[in-house]
Amino acid sequence: MNAEEIPHDNYFSEELIILALQSSPDPTAIYTGEEMIIRFANAGMLALWGKDISVIGKPLIQAIPELAGQPFLPTLEQVWRTGISYSVTDAPARLIKNGMPVTDYFDYEYKALLAGDNKTWCILNTAKEVTSRRAYLERIQQKEEKEQALIEEMATTMEELTSTNEDLNISMKLLEESREHVRTIIEQAPVGIAVLQGPDHIIEMANTAILKTWGREGKEVIGHAHHTARPELKGQPVNVWLDDVYATGKPKINKEFLVKLRDEGGMREAIVNSIYQPIISSGKVTGILVILEEITQQVLDRRKNEKDQQMLTLAIDAGELATFYYEPGSNLFSGNALLKSWFGLSAEEHLDLSLALSSIHDEDRERVTDAIKESLRDGSDGQYLIEYRINNPQEPGPRLVQARGKVFYDPNGKAATLNGTLRDITEQKKDEQRKDDFMGMVSHELKTPLTSLQAYLQVLQRQANLTENTAQQNVLAKSIKQVRNMNSMINSFLNISRLDSGKMLIEKSKIDLQQLVAELEEEMLSSIHTHIIVFEPVQALTLYADREKISQVIHNLVGNAVKYSEIGTRITIACSAPDQNRLKLTVSDEGIGIASEDQHLIFERYHRVQNPQIGSIAGFGIGLYLCREIIALHDGQISVEKSNSEGTTFSVELPMGN
Repeated sequence: MNAEEIPHDNYFSEELIILALQSSPDPTAIYTGEEMIIRFANAGMLALWGKDISVIGKPLIQAIPELAGQPFLPTLEQVWRTGISYSVTDAPARLIKNGMPVTDYFDYEYKALLAGDNKTWCILNTAKEVTSRRAYLERIQQKEEKEQALIEEMATTMEELTSTNEDLNISMKLLEESREHVRTIIEQAPVGIAVLQGPDHIIEMANTAILKTWGREGKEVIGHAHHTARPELKGQPVNVWLDDVYATGKPKINKEFLVKLRDEGGMREAIVNSIYQPIISSGKVTGILVILEEITQQVLDRRKNEKDQQMLTLAIDAGELATFYYEPGSNLFSGNALLKSWFGLSAEEHLDLSLALSSIHDEDRERVTDAIKESLRDGSDGQYLIEYRINNPQEPGPRLVQARGKVFYDPNGKAATLNGTLRDITEQKKDEQRKDDFMGMVSHELKTPLTSLQAYLQVLQRQANLTENTAQQNVLAKSIKQVRNMNSMINSFLNISRLDSGKMLIEKSKIDLQQLVAELEEEMLSSIHTHIIVFEPVQALTLYADREKISQVIHNLVGNAVKYSEIGTRITIACSAPDQNRLKLTVSDEGIGIASEDQHLIFERYHRVQNPQIGSIAGFGIGLYLCREIIALHDGQISVEKSNSEGTTFSVELPMGN
């Protein structure tokens, strides 16, 4: 049976399939019949259409009449008749949103799902809006047009340089009677200069600078024809240019020309500015003056700076970040257009620090002022990180932002500037609250049936043990293990809910560390068979802490190490006491490591590391957040001690307690 065929006796009901599709992050819809009846559309697809749930059950053309005259319905009909799926990228669609016609661009697919008789029984429609991607490509085109304008400006500059070279040629004629003086000037010139004579371009003179660029010594080239003295130029246009300049008497100017040059017996690529100026005597070309300046490093540095600036601008725009700049010495404060708009100003209006502070919510203003002063204080680490609310009279409610900055210092070590960004986290916080509410509700609802299910499975397991049914014992053991995993996940959600409400209790007791580690080792060695789990020897120590919560932290760190390292690699758990008052616990793996830009974010709630090497790994992004909060409740610290391509080490430090 083909992957797209769905048998009529499928174990899953349509309701379960619809429930699964409802949680899809991408806009998704299902149509049936030649009239394309809308059987399902998730929130993303309804938002894309600019419609509400009332369109469910209607023919597509009736629900979205603005599709008339566009290619979507004919394409859907063809997919329905032929059973052949259809996908397209960067396609325009005219829709009505908020009562206004708009044209957006989408990547979308119509996937024909076939029944057992190879006839279409429904069409699955997924879509992704790519309007911003198209706009980005248009900006790239505009950038290229600007670069072309810059090239034209450079051409004008080269014309001016040609004029200067003509003046130099006149000067050379005046100095013909003082040839030795000219030779001295050329030899000391900061740019490469050579004089070629006759139609064979005999190298009469070459200064130190040009010999260095050529990768030659004077005795190798002086008195020889250019094309024989420098055979490395064969196949390159330089000798052709020399012949043309000598024949026409017209100079040849090259800007940022890429040429391959001799380098210690080999070849290297270099970028040069070059001028081939005809030497005219009595109205006849007698030779060529070559002026050569290698600018390889300057061009590479400039291109890198341009690329870095473009990437920074792109990152700021893509991340919808507001930027700010503050000079404490002059009290100068400025920001980009987005920052001004958040404070209720137009891009042309002036923004100063007092105006910015006055727009901060009354309850947050003093806290922000103190944070700025602390970052600028002598001896501070210069880091600025705070969340606060902005009141804009043009907006219905306050905007919650996260400010992140860094202090830059002058040569005397004094704070010169505070530069940073603001990120709007209003919706992020609302989303986190909605997630917390949902997870708390679902966790409570699942707790009771899951407990009952575990009890039933344990009864069946005991019966299987009595009957010595090995196959049933194996299946039931795996089932109970999965139920326990689900129960652990639900407990994590409930712990976060309790943490937010201030109801998470830490029940401390004296813990024999050797006994705790022995129990953890037994559990992990019996449940983890994909990796090499190594527990380093532990000293006889007593820790005053919540045994269950500390075990949960260690399980979570080891679980993450299993997720993010290859099968068969080593995971090491070690405990030590740096002094009599502190316990240090480390979990090390041989995985892919964590990018430096992610290391300060991985303990945030719902943060998931994005890495193309690992693809998609299941999880909600709450494990490390919960670990951090548990350790904080113990007055301890958790951090990434080391992370690179050879693996990651997480470190937990706890007070020994009483």
